[in-house]
Amino acid sequence: MRTETFKFVNIADSVAKYPDEVCFAFNPNFIEIESAWPAGVLTVVVQKISGSSAVDEQTIKVSMYMGRAKIYLSRLFELMFDDPQNQRCIEVSVTVKVASLNLFTFSTLVIWGNLALGERFGNIGVFNRSANKPYYERNLIWFKKFPFTVSLFRYNREVQFFGKFDGGVYSNEPICQDTKVCFFEKLEKLAPDIPSLTSGTVSLPFEVVYYAQKKRFVVKKDGKFYANWTGDENEFFGNTSDYCNSANDNKPLSNVTYLLETPTGYARYRFISDELVYCGMFSDLGFEDIPLNQVFPTAQRNATIKYRVSEEARLMSVFDNTFDYTFFQTGENLVLIKMQICNDTDGYYLRWIDRQGNLQYFLFRKGQIAYKNKLSSDVVVNDNPIGGMYFANHNRSRSIECSVTHKCCAVSLPDEIYEYVVTILTAPIVDLYIGVDNNGDAIWQPIQIQDGTVSYKNGNVLNDLEFSFAQPDINAQSL
Repeated sequence: MRTETFKFVNIADSVAKYPDEVCFAFNPNFIEIESAWPAGVLTVVVQKISGSSAVDEQTIKVSMYMGRAKIYLSRLFELMFDDPQNQRCIEVSVTVKVASLNLFTFSTLVIWGNLALGERFGNIGVFNRSANKPYYERNLIWFKKFPFTVSLFRYNREVQFFGKFDGGVYSNEPICQDTKVCFFEKLEKLAPDIPSLTSGTVSLPFEVVYYAQKKRFVVKKDGKFYANWTGDENEFFGNTSDYCNSANDNKPLSNVTYLLETPTGYARYRFISDELVYCGMFSDLGFEDIPLNQVFPTAQRNATIKYRVSEEARLMSVFDNTFDYTFFQTGENLVLIKMQICNDTDGYYLRWIDRQGNLQYFLFRKGQIAYKNKLSSDVVVNDNPIGGMYFANHNRSRSIECSVTHKCCAVSLPDEIYEYVVTILTAPIVDLYIGVDNNGDAIWQPIQIQDGTVSYKNGNVLNDLEFSFAQPDINAQSL
């Protein structure tokens, strides 16, 4: 926790302890205040920071007793998440005041998750340091034949991600680096050609359209399309040079984040490996989901990504004192994500959000499928004559529901893989991959993990994980 001293109503010396720069919504989070001022009513205002504004304000009143107050924040933090599937980390501002007088204000990054005793997230957590590597390491299996992203955590706006693959060395250039954010309003995935372009330069208002087949942005105004335009940085609409790289056949720029408005917020797109690819919902802080097939398109065996999780220089090598990110190798502020490539295609491909907010994927082997039908209590009498006679008790159920349960398993998992795969059992958001639609977008069906017990045998080099999941009930016709 962080500590701050302040004057209560500009008179009494006071001390406040409050959450760190990063915290988890489902861990207990408190503000603890001790003051020479004996009593008073505090107002606590919690707001979600969205861009340059604060939204979704929540307010509570707290009474001090004998100069002390302990304020529980976690429930307020939880209420800030209205769409955790697309936004797993938010920036929150907290202000404590008396009447209209602000006592102190702080901000924190809140992750939609929980950190248990002994677990580690970057350099955060209470864990046995002597039994852990100095750096934070995640080991994943990259199923290259399926949609796959890796969740990276950006604790500030200057964090850079570096990668290597197949035994190579880390590149001097980050795998993605932003200098600007620009909006666009429409994505044309299937149109084979760009409409005829009108000469001249236009200014706002206009509609920015991306044609995926031609890998180019154009603008539409008054029913006509233009290749040149003037934007407004205050509105996050750039000029032509912010969307079209004249040195690369007018394709998008690799150092710009392009945002497309959707019903759930702004979707983040980057130009990576000659494609404009979706990289999760936009937030300049928190989680970013990097599509590995675009970042490492030629990787055959493995890939590694590294980045910093804080600026604190504990247990760092001498190389880390330089400004060259290529050489940082160890220390508690370093994350290494190692991915082994798997080309398997047979099984149930599931994705879920684990307890630490990471988006995870795994291909499970298929097992037995169970169908269970349920008849409605309401019946319809079938009173049609048969052979000129009527018969009693000819009834039909008005409706029938069918539940489909699938068994699946992951076999021979080493500890570092088992550690992340088993988190699916506690995930409230789990999806089953169905395939792709006509636009090439992945189809994910929500599923429910069933109650059950999973055993882990200490001492085994490899362990199996078996569980069942249910698809949404099937509703047949009703009478």
